[in-house]
Amino acid sequence: MLNVDVEELHYQKVLSHVREVPNGMGAKKQLTAYRNLRKLLDEDGTGGAILNDSDAQILSFRKRPDDEKPLVVNKVGSVQGRLYRVGGKDDTIPVSLEGANGETLRCEASIDIAQALSALLFKQVRVSGHGTWERSSQGTWKLKKLRIESYQELDAAKVGEVLGRLQSIGGLKWADMDDPHGVARDLRG
Repeated sequence: MLNVDVEELHYQKVLSHVREVPNGMGAKKQLTAYRNLRKLLDEDGTGGAILNDSDAQILSFRKRPDDEKPLVVNKVGSVQGRLYRVGGKDDTIPVSLEGANGETLRCEASIDIAQALSALLFKQVRVSGHGTWERSSQGTWKLKKLRIESYQELDAAKVGEVLGRLQSIGGLKWADMDDPHGVARDLRG
């Protein structure tokens, strides 16, 4: 049993952090600590609780049954990444993208869409369609499979290039206007 003493001055702030973090709210450091503790408890096959000095429960970590199935949701969505594989011999062609964190995003496409996608091999694309998503015990969502219904090539330009293009287009000259706030209000309708 671990005992922690929190100064009365900071008690309410600490208490609110402890209560918010299971709902995904809080600083990155707090969320990471919660996920790591949850993972260790899951690996040990046990649960736990945080109690105050009068033994009232503040936060509980329930024991996850070994046979607990993850939450699976089927919905329309999209993912993006570097297209690195299009191939197969059946009517549904496996398609793989490399996500932003290096993860593999598994998709499938019709023969027609797969042929069109093959021209974009090793480029950044966004694919959309009906997908199956799974929620882990840590609360993160992972794509299991996406049936591609549409796609688009993404512009791989660097931020500086895009800003340069926007500046060359011109646009509104806020500094030259007498009442830029009024103009913005009128544009909104």
